[in-house]
Amino acid sequence: MKPAYLSRDDLLQVIDDIRFRVAQGDSFEGYLNYLLPEEDDPPDGFRVEARYRIGNLQGQGGMRIFAEMEER
Repeated sequence: MKPAYLSRDDLLQVIDDIRFRVAQGDSFEGYLNYLLPEEDDPPDGFRVEARYRIGNLQGQGGMRIFAEMEER
């Protein structure tokens, strides 16, 4: 997987979601990495890698992932 392109507003929504879930006790682990856009990307966004657990207040939960799948 490689980092996905997100606009600045989309990145801020991810950050807000992570913060909300951690504050509620609904996420126990994860990471967020944001990088400069690639040459062909619009200049007002970021390349983002993120994985964080969600839904833990409802049981086992799952994981939210932000990345692009690469072809093999």
